[in-house]
Amino acid sequence: MAKIVSIGKFPPLQGGISSKAYWFANAMAKRGHSVHVVTELTGVDEIHTISGSDTIPRHSNVVIHRTDEVVPWHIPDDRHRSLCLLNKLLEVVESEKPDLIEANYLVPYGLVAYLAGQITGIPYVLRHGGSDIRKFLAGGLWPALWRKGLGGASLIITDTDSQEIIRKWSDQVLPLTPYVPDCSFFSAVPKRVRTRPVLALIGKANYHWQHKGWHRVIDVWHQLRDSCDFLVVSQGVGLEDFKSYVHPRLGSRVTWRGFVPPWGMPELLDSVDGLFFYESDLPFPVFSNVAAETLFRGVTLFVDTDKVADHYHALGLDLGQRALQIVALPGDYRKAAEIVLAHYPPTTPEPAACDLVAFEKYLLDNEAAMLDCIRPLHE
Repeated sequence: MAKIVSIGKFPPLQGGISSKAYWFANAMAKRGHSVHVVTELTGVDEIHTISGSDTIPRHSNVVIHRTDEVVPWHIPDDRHRSLCLLNKLLEVVESEKPDLIEANYLVPYGLVAYLAGQITGIPYVLRHGGSDIRKFLAGGLWPALWRKGLGGASLIITDTDSQEIIRKWSDQVLPLTPYVPDCSFFSAVPKRVRTRPVLALIGKANYHWQHKGWHRVIDVWHQLRDSCDFLVVSQGVGLEDFKSYVHPRLGSRVTWRGFVPPWGMPELLDSVDGLFFYESDLPFPVFSNVAAETLFRGVTLFVDTDKVADHYHALGLDLGQRALQIVALPGDYRKAAEIVLAHYPPTTPEPAACDLVAFEKYLLDNEAAMLDCIRPLHE
């Protein structure tokens, strides 16, 4: 069994990377590995912190280490988060003597892992999201730093969408499925029959929330009005602006809720009958953890393109019969609303045997890739 130090986003900081790191750490711990998580001080970004998640349920093999330094003010004004993370990572490496350092996002965590690897000689594995690839690598920022940081990694775990960008910097590249929900938490359950279907939007509200097609979703909801109930689960710097768009169209018909922690997602999905996931307006294709969790939990996914199942299949996640839960809606709001209403009441899908196979393959592929980086040191 291996001892791994993982540095990156982690609850209560919200986001897909944070959620994926949470589930993966616990899954690896269940397999007998020791996982030490180095992450931010709680509340480092209040607007993107999940409230009420101070206690994090986790396996006994998962230990969380948070930065705790109070940096004196000086010119130029800076909280020096990266240096605090590096110091904490070095402390944990010194005390725990891990076999491997893993970073779950490139900025700043991947670069901190690179520095720690250079200082300690411990191999490091890098993972990334979508925005860090597009903002920093494809955007051409810090090329000298990436030549060292990416070039020195024992492995960079990527996906088929991003592998060509990564290969410009390193040959140690392995495309794997970005995420598969743990079917012991995300599997279909009998659905409660409600008088009106509950339709949901779940996601971070950034300044450019229109890129997620949320304005078009609200225009569909406007057509549905009294036929459905609506739930928005969101936080972010663009939330108030989004609310100002929603209120004239739906008034008090929408229930607003802050983010729930990863372990609260199954219960949240059980409270809704359909999730809207529009992506035609996105600047680049994404893999949505929430969309995958929605399908595995047996909830309908309303989309604005018929390419979702094909895209996920190309990324390594074969949805099988789960693809039947994806309902593509046209751009005409009235027709879209008619299709939504005609969908209810839906039938509850049977638990899919492929869910367990997909999750175990995802976990074993990642585990094998990480252990291969360790074995040369132990041989």
